[in-house]
Amino acid sequence: MHNIRPSASMFLTILLVCGLTLSCDKHQSSAVGVVASVNGTEITQADIAFASRGASGGHEARQPASDKTKVLEDIILQELAYQKAVKLGLDADPKYLAELSGLQAQVNAFKRKKLSAMFLQAQLLNETSISDEEAQQYFNKNASRLRTEINVWQILSRNENTIKKVQAELAQGLAFEEVAAKQFPNLADSARKPWDSGYLQWNQIPEAWQNAINKMQIGDTSELIRGPNKRVWIIKLIDKRENKDLSFEQLKPKIIDVLKNEKARLLREKTIQNLRDNARIVYAK
Repeated sequence: MHNIRPSASMFLTILLVCGLTLSCDKHQSSAVGVVASVNGTEITQADIAFASRGASGGHEARQPASDKTKVLEDIILQELAYQKAVKLGLDADPKYLAELSGLQAQVNAFKRKKLSAMFLQAQLLNETSISDEEAQQYFNKNASRLRTEINVWQILSRNENTIKKVQAELAQGLAFEEVAAKQFPNLADSARKPWDSGYLQWNQIPEAWQNAINKMQIGDTSELIRGPNKRVWIIKLIDKRENKDLSFEQLKPKIIDVLKNEKARLLREKTIQNLRDNARIVYAK
């Protein structure tokens, strides 16, 4: 009996029920679906479901009552052996503790990710509404820009050497379209040119382009524009036109979406900063 230890899956089950490192939550003090107890330790339907998935290669399927009974009895045996192992001090084994620490980290990460997302979502839910008056004010202030549509050619790469080669070829006087076509050597002659964005409205222009676009005249080619996920562009402004037929009512849904996203971003940053300002954070040396 001294050599019997609960399996890694059993550890994870226990951790998922109790969340050891972050302490047992008050909502977990009375487990739901208790099917048995072993010296006061509750065994739940969730334990049986977890053990059943492990026995079936991770696929949960309907099981006959006899199979569930067998799984329960296996868990009870493991729990008895586990409790005895703890009394004998086997839970101080370094290898066991290393495995347990890894599983605890998984549970902690799950709890942090899920509950932090729930908290931030709850904070933002009632604070990011945009009134018609706010949308109208934004339209009045930015009507010309909101009605402006631009046609851009772009060359995009995540490879630094590739984009610098493109930049050098353009500097040598090669036509933008010729250099762009080289990035698609198998493109059929009749195919739509993938470097041609078509006409983009204000809310379709990548944020990384904004500063460059504001300074460009029709026919200008940009320097390297760096964006998220290692994306780098070179763009050429082909045309710019103002569609004066676009009304506030037509643009209103897009305006509200943009303003709501911006308000959510600012509120999220403020909330996170407030959390840090009111916390005691100590970094280990």
